[in-house]
Amino acid sequence: MKSCSFQNLSSDAKHFTLMAYSSGGSLPPPRALPLPFQDAVSKRRRSEWCRFFGGAGLGSSHVVQQCHQKLQISCDLKSDTDLLRVVLWNTWGPISESVGAAFPGWGSSTVAMTANWGMIMFVVFVGPMCWATQRCGLRSGVVSSAVLMAVGTTLRCLTRSMPWFTILAQLCAILLGIASTLILAAPPLIAADWFPPGERTTAVAVMMGCSQLGSVGSYLEPFIVRVPGPGVTIEDLRNDIMRLLYIHAGFSGVLLLAVVVYFPSKPKIPPSVTSSCERLNFIPGVLACVRNKSLLLILASYAVSVGPALAWVSVLNYSLLPLGIHQNEAMWVGVAAVVSSSVSPVFAGRFNDHFPRQVRTTLICLMLLAAFSFYWFLLLSYGVLPVTKWQVYVSVSGGMASGMASIPLYYELGVDLSYPVPEILVSGLITASDNISSSLFLLIFLIPNIGYEWITYTLVLSCSLPVLLMLIVKVEHNRSDIDRSE
Repeated sequence: MKSCSFQNLSSDAKHFTLMAYSSGGSLPPPRALPLPFQDAVSKRRRSEWCRFFGGAGLGSSHVVQQCHQKLQISCDLKSDTDLLRVVLWNTWGPISESVGAAFPGWGSSTVAMTANWGMIMFVVFVGPMCWATQRCGLRSGVVSSAVLMAVGTTLRCLTRSMPWFTILAQLCAILLGIASTLILAAPPLIAADWFPPGERTTAVAVMMGCSQLGSVGSYLEPFIVRVPGPGVTIEDLRNDIMRLLYIHAGFSGVLLLAVVVYFPSKPKIPPSVTSSCERLNFIPGVLACVRNKSLLLILASYAVSVGPALAWVSVLNYSLLPLGIHQNEAMWVGVAAVVSSSVSPVFAGRFNDHFPRQVRTTLICLMLLAAFSFYWFLLLSYGVLPVTKWQVYVSVSGGMASGMASIPLYYELGVDLSYPVPEILVSGLITASDNISSSLFLLIFLIPNIGYEWITYTLVLSCSLPVLLMLIVKVEHNRSDIDRSE
């Protein structure tokens, strides 16, 4: 494997680097720079080539402009793909009352299982998909995911007759789960390929935030699908639901076309030293992860703290119903929670980019804040505190925002700890861990007469226990130290 320090640069690269610094940073056009070492020449110039926030200050070089354009296209399409995936994954929870009335047998267990297929398929296919992406490139994986989403959404539009409607809805959920293996694991790889070290966590946070925004779209579904009530027949509800599914299929088709035509591969100009260095192959990478005790602790902490909250979003209505909040009002609670949890990762990511050595402290603070918010909701659920709407909104939104803000920090820390393991493999393992815990959370709904009281206890404990794991993690910044030292 290639070493990535100044001492191991070729003589020409060393000579070019020293000339660049001694000349006050006046660099020739990017094409004149040996590609593996462009970022080692100038940290100041690095942020000009691929800056995410704002286009001002970019160099006039045609190569630099092309890099910036492809950067924006890759991030936009990746974010749009993830946003739509979440909309499709969370189709049924926000309209649970309507689908239960329109299609007999669609109770909480069926709704939970359609969401659970995404978690199960992710765990099953994450290994093969990460291996294929490492061999064939990110573009091939994103295109494959978009194809699976388009096929799945088309299948569930074919009929409204039972039981075929249920079968095709479950099949669509399975295909979406397979597609999610790359969509969820890709952000750290895109950040490594396209962004300099001081912006990587923010880039992951923005992509994760867009993923959460997809739930806003799903929680707005009651605008299309009516609530059961006087004057609303079963046929009316079925027509509304099918109209929603046609809209989903149309958006999936348009996104597939955009990904096929526009999604780029790697940039011509590497944004950092480590982005141009070789990574371990798949099997050695897996073995290195298994032997890394700190990474295993990170996986356990992430799975316990993030998984249950992510799964809860898809069945939030069932926790709000005992408080007297029905589908129409629950929609706005979900929107508030999702919007807050879409913005919070960006702030957390930006903070971590400025203070990367405080990542463990930041994670612990976020987990404790989430535990406090969910404990507040627990007190409301058990009648210890009088139920008021503002308390429901703040407790749910606060818990979700704090938990989701930790996601980009977990990814950045995991990749740093395991370098030079490929980013796609590490992020795949991290995401698989939360999918396992999310799946276990949703499987509990299949227990007869289990009720919903256990949910709040689970959320509080899931945010509290990982603090103990984080305290014993040996934090190392292997990748960041190389990038920041050159």
